[in-house]
Amino acid sequence: MQYQSTILTHPSLARDQAITFFRTQRTREYREQLGPVTPRGASSTSTLRTIAWNALGNRIAAVSSPIHGTHILRIWNPERADSRYSTELKGHTGMIDCVAWDPTFSDRLVSCSAADGTVRLWDARLNRTLQIFRSGTVGIEPVFVRFTPDGRWLVMSGQRGRKLLVLDAVTLQVAGAGLFTDSRPQDGEITRAVVTFSGDVLAIGYGTGVVKLHSFDPSTGEIGKDPLISLNAHRTSITCLEFDPCGRYMALGSNDSLVSIWDVQELVCVRTFAKYAQAVKCISISFDGAYIAISVEGVEPIEIVHVESGDYVYSVPRSTAFHVPALEWHPTKYWLAYAGDPGGLKIVGTPDDRR
Repeated sequence: MQYQSTILTHPSLARDQAITFFRTQRTREYREQLGPVTPRGASSTSTLRTIAWNALGNRIAAVSSPIHGTHILRIWNPERADSRYSTELKGHTGMIDCVAWDPTFSDRLVSCSAADGTVRLWDARLNRTLQIFRSGTVGIEPVFVRFTPDGRWLVMSGQRGRKLLVLDAVTLQVAGAGLFTDSRPQDGEITRAVVTFSGDVLAIGYGTGVVKLHSFDPSTGEIGKDPLISLNAHRTSITCLEFDPCGRYMALGSNDSLVSIWDVQELVCVRTFAKYAQAVKCISISFDGAYIAISVEGVEPIEIVHVESGDYVYSVPRSTAFHVPALEWHPTKYWLAYAGDPGGLKIVGTPDDRR
């Protein structure tokens, strides 16, 4: 499989410089008060569930748990930590499960909600909904959605199911190929589905720890019926599936507490990380593919690991009040955004740090 490479705008950080670099980074908090304020000064009910950077890194979307029936998708300017400089996208009537940006258009993003059964396409610049897809027509409760690398298609999966749906990313019409249903129920439910940077292979993670690679036609949105290869990657459910932006690795996280790194050319596991015994909640690979951030269930710190050497180079200091449900590296810099601490969104490596 051939892959596109990310255009790097920030110097890649060498392993021997990483500890000092990350230790000296400041953490900026982007706070909004959505619920009663506790004695510690944080909202007791404002909990971020998912976050996502846009392609330019000049906006970051954050979804909070619903407060008093309000379901808000907030867009932050990372240069301004005050919520007065953020914008709200309103329209969902149920809890928002996932948000993702178009990799080819920095103002367009998508969100989905199993509770209200919709997928919404947004224009962040105009602060409005562009299209709505109502998933009840296909019998999927959408919990995960992701753009293809060319921005042409959306791949959507539902909760408690073995189905995938491909939508046109402009009209939200179902692709000509329609619904994809896995033919092997013994592999469990689909938990993640991501198209590789080459645009012609779809990786699907399952509840049994299996990962399958299927052909994907970028001109029609069709998913190949039979897998190109099936990997018995983990012992339990795949919780995270990401590709190295430089096209070298596939990273998997699982409920078995392991993160595995796979060579995408040879399709062999080249490294595993297993510092904690808890299930892996989320992972993110840096823009240059050099570092991976890992968070697990519970109150353990976020770990930053050097991919090539396998060395743990830094533990992000944070509150131990909540686990981290979401984290993501900036698309071109060593800024790591995460959710989970009281107060809301935080970014390690603040925008006013120009090193």
